[in-house]
Amino acid sequence: MKVLVFGGTGRTGGLIVEQLLVAGHEVTVAGRRDPNITGVPFLETDLFDKDAVQHLASGFDASISALASAKGNLVCAQLAEALRNTTDLRFITIGGAGVDDLGDDKGFADKAVGWVMRRIVPEMLQDRQTELAILKKSALRWTMLRPGRLTDKAGGDTISLTYDRPATSAIARADLAKVAVNTLTDDLLVNKAPFVAEKKK
Repeated sequence: MKVLVFGGTGRTGGLIVEQLLVAGHEVTVAGRRDPNITGVPFLETDLFDKDAVQHLASGFDASISALASAKGNLVCAQLAEALRNTTDLRFITIGGAGVDDLGDDKGFADKAVGWVMRRIVPEMLQDRQTELAILKKSALRWTMLRPGRLTDKAGGDTISLTYDRPATSAIARADLAKVAVNTLTDDLLVNKAPFVAEKKK
């Protein structure tokens, strides 16, 4: 599968690129900064240029976004808007457990985290919330993975995907990367926004 990765220079994005290569996919990274990964093409792209992003994505089977919303760089909703009419693209994005969706039944601790985020980083959280709303009205075959706190622990095989509330509060970046790559070929996750977390011990 030809896969375009946005945000492939970050800690999570770099792991996603590694997992894609291990799985045998043909990988290209797009963004503003060349990750200098041996054997992986890089395409410098203005993610706020809708036409350029649409043209770029047209040559790929799938795309994974590991972009992070940041104050002054609220690009996640912009990317979803640029790709929304791309009917033949499988699109995976890494949102966060603070994003709310219909059917959520978050516990007190999860709601408290969302409350704090809405006060500390309101623009960033709103960017992800807007991204989800755009995806739901788009022609994309999308999935938004909603992890909690990301850790740099060694990955394992104890991952839980749930829809009402996160199973736990954290997940290793390495595990999240594996889930993102596996999601590319999982039709049961199309047009869904599951929480991704370590299983309870």
